[in-house]
Amino acid sequence: MAQYRRDRHEYLANGNTIFEVVMHADKDGNLINSFGVASNIPIAAGLVDGYKSIHKFGRNPSVGNIPETIWMHGGLYSYLDVGSASTVYAYSASSDDGPGNDGARTITVQGLDNDFNEIEETITVNGAASTASFLRVYRAFVATAGALRANDGNVLISTAASGGGTVLADIGVIGSGTTTGLGQTQLALYTIPAGKTGYLSTWNVGVAPMNNSVTVTLLARELDGGAPFRTKDIIDIVGGYTTQNYSIPLRFPEKTDIEVRGTGDTGSVISSSFDIMLVDN
Repeated sequence: MAQYRRDRHEYLANGNTIFEVVMHADKDGNLINSFGVASNIPIAAGLVDGYKSIHKFGRNPSVGNIPETIWMHGGLYSYLDVGSASTVYAYSASSDDGPGNDGARTITVQGLDNDFNEIEETITVNGAASTASFLRVYRAFVATAGALRANDGNVLISTAASGGGTVLADIGVIGSGTTTGLGQTQLALYTIPAGKTGYLSTWNVGVAPMNNSVTVTLLARELDGGAPFRTKDIIDIVGGYTTQNYSIPLRFPEKTDIEVRGTGDTGSVISSSFDIMLVDN
């Protein structure tokens, strides 16, 4: 059997042979299962260098016949222009949120800086601005809270005090009467960090009430080329829940914005999530 040398780009002559075995191992050198779901467990555990998993999910409680981003704040999401990173504030109108109160006291904000590198900072609700400047915010969650163990009011992560400027994320509440804070953002959007390539393997969409008809779109734009958002997939669904599994994952280069939007019958509730594997370039 002829043997091919990848380093020389030629077949070996004179009957010489070379054998190559390729295996996956964690950072400690332990071999891992390279087939099926089991192969992703070490990646989720942070044991495989150069790989990282991201699960993003969002919910919009009231979508109508005008397209909206799938996030609790409603409407279309506004992105900061490239090169215009900003400090951010955490604001809540509830008197139960803030230092020493029963609700949310501090918020951890995760996102990207002006160079699209991952950053994270914990800031005080109704307190000072972050020390870091964020170009993108893709997640925020309640880091510390009082007796309520969550936010009592809607917490806005924005570029100006008291919820002003551009709202980059919000930690909403659900229910009526005694509200229940969700404790984390519901943002069906993400931006691939610098030095990474993203591979999207699963996209989920849920719709209520059952008789409502909606159209949900998965969009992306590559910022290096200055292109607008393009549709990558689209789902039409009447109530219920559906999943798109990509046997060949959708590939997104660094600095690509990914977003889910929906439109449909007035008052539709749309939730969506997607899973991305980040691989070092």
